[in-house]
Amino acid sequence: MVNRGMSLVAAVIFCLLIASFHLNAQGTDLGTVRGTVTDPAGAAVPGTKVTLTDVATNQTVVVTSNNDGEYEAAALRSGQYRVRVAAPGFNILEISGVVVTPGGNIRSDAHLQVATATEQIVVQSEAPLVQMDNATIGSTINNATLIQIPRDSRDYQSFLYLNPNITQGQADGSFKFIGAQSYGASFSLDGQRANGGVFGEPTSSQPSLETIGELTILSNSFTAEYAGIANVRVTTKRGGTGYHGSLFYNNKNSALAAWTLQDKNAAASFLPTPNQSNYTKPYFNLNEFGGSFGGPVPAIKKTYFFLAYERRLQNSPVTVRNTTLPHPLLWTGDFSRLNNSVKPVVPANILSQLTPNEIATNTIDVGGTTRFVTIPSRLLNPVTQGIIKAYFPQVN
Repeated sequence: MVNRGMSLVAAVIFCLLIASFHLNAQGTDLGTVRGTVTDPAGAAVPGTKVTLTDVATNQTVVVTSNNDGEYEAAALRSGQYRVRVAAPGFNILEISGVVVTPGGNIRSDAHLQVATATEQIVVQSEAPLVQMDNATIGSTINNATLIQIPRDSRDYQSFLYLNPNITQGQADGSFKFIGAQSYGASFSLDGQRANGGVFGEPTSSQPSLETIGELTILSNSFTAEYAGIANVRVTTKRGGTGYHGSLFYNNKNSALAAWTLQDKNAAASFLPTPNQSNYTKPYFNLNEFGGSFGGPVPAIKKTYFFLAYERRLQNSPVTVRNTTLPHPLLWTGDFSRLNNSVKPVVPANILSQLTPNEIATNTIDVGGTTRFVTIPSRLLNPVTQGIIKAYFPQVN
């Protein structure tokens, strides 16, 4: 029994190690804030208490600067933080506007001022925008930008084109990363790999824009823990200390939409039939609606929730497919079911051969142009008509 129990423990530890390695290979969606605490002369201030407060949830992380005055707070969820630096004999310094991005390394140095005997001053300043500790070239788009920026759809992948290193691929909706195809990139959702298909392209399943907190694109010069020629990371939103929600409704239809190249080609090669004499104008109507709501869970401390719902109702465009064979009535020269405007014009040399009775019975005048209703049987090739009757389907 002891050996069996030891084997089970060893197997569990092995699985945990493998899972840990797998997660590390995918990179992390947690960020890091680091900095150096110095006095007015620029000397390091060791043993300084640094408190980082998540503005959304008021949860805090406390670290202490080392002998070189350096501090580091790792594994922080993305969002806005307030950094409070306190050391004996110095004014308390508060740094606001420290934004942690998924996988980002943010630097926030603290320069303390000597406190007077009776006064303690709280200084607020913005965190520096230029980060020198991280050579990664990338960008992060927050939820407000995703919702408010002009866009053609609610597909978050359409925002990838905002990155200068990403261009459109061979098909509409596809893309290339620095010239390479999309299946060379790594996609993840909250740290979990989101690639699929035979070639590892991004999956068609994706979260609602209401739930995306940050969309991070690492285009080049990122560390080895992030796989692929590029790394696209989606981090979902989380609830906070206050209740917040949203509602949305989007409509896109064919009234003001341009024709696609496929529709134009189909219209150019369209062949009228008795059942459909004109090419049908493409039509579509897309309705999207939903919302989100999040906040603290009642009666449970430090527990938050976030919910979202999205629904899409779409009437797809009508696709008209042209066949190589016309309607059987047209094979016999019967155009009576076509609109007058698309009936074939009687050639001048044929018009001169028609009898008055054939002109009255077999043709029609449309705006001064004589058009065939039916072609007189005497003008049809009997051999061709025999082949049609023998080998082609007949209609009554």
